[in-house]
Amino acid sequence: MAGSGAGRGRTAFTFNIDALGFGKGAALPDTVSKPPPTYPSTENKPVPLKTGEDEDYMLALKQDLRATMKQMPYFLAVEEDREGLFVCFLFLFISSVVIIP
Repeated sequence: MAGSGAGRGRTAFTFNIDALGFGKGAALPDTVSKPPPTYPSTENKPVPLKTGEDEDYMLALKQDLRATMKQMPYFLAVEEDREGLFVCFLFLFISSVVIIP
């Protein structure tokens, strides 16, 4: 029978501590007792955004283009169907409880 008995001998570890860079009897590194430095480092600050008349004009053009594209007849708006979502969830729940052939 499988699982009965004490097994065959002792399990041997095949892990080589030299692979980590520690030799036999070498001192291990000190324990860390403080949190890591904040991320990201505060040495490098982000570049400030460009401001001015040109940038304001480009922003207005982009917003106008988006609004125009949404008003076109080719724009496909996704309507959220709450009832269909509930039916789909209910079907998935029932199919996970009862095996459907």
